[in-house]
Amino acid sequence: MAQQGARISTDRFGNPYQLIGCKDKKGSGFSQGYIELGGKLYKIEPSPASKEGVEYWVKVTLVKKRPTAGSM
Repeated sequence: MAQQGARISTDRFGNPYQLIGCKDKKGSGFSQGYIELGGKLYKIEPSPASKEGVEYWVKVTLVKKRPTAGSM
């Protein structure tokens, strides 16, 4: 899900940001990805907009982390 070792950087104004890589897994032409901020995991889903003057919408959803299977 979230990138391991994802770095949070700072822009020239001192604001934190994080780059995320997204993949188009559904073939819709819009990619989706996950980001972890403040210890919480969010799903990023852009979609086309039909409203005039809006190119696309971005839905940000808080998701619960699934426990990962650790090595024994």
